Amino acid sequence: MNIRRTQDLHSRSAIRILEANSSVYAAIIGEKVCIKIGVGSWCPNGKQWKLATCGHSYAVWHMEH
Repeated sequence: MNIRRTQDLHSRSAIRILEANSSVYAAIIGEKVCIKIGVGSWCPNGKQWKLATCGHSYAVWHMEH
């Protein structure tokens, strides 16, 4: 929830699916946060992305300013 507040995300934030298959789902939310769900390997392109949190089968990155 903290990442939602710090990045000013809300229920109407735009979502763009970057990859979706049987092992991974990845999306960018509000052009500020990337998420990866699933056992597959995936991470966002670009040096501006910083890992915010991760765990078993998920990861969240936010854009550094």
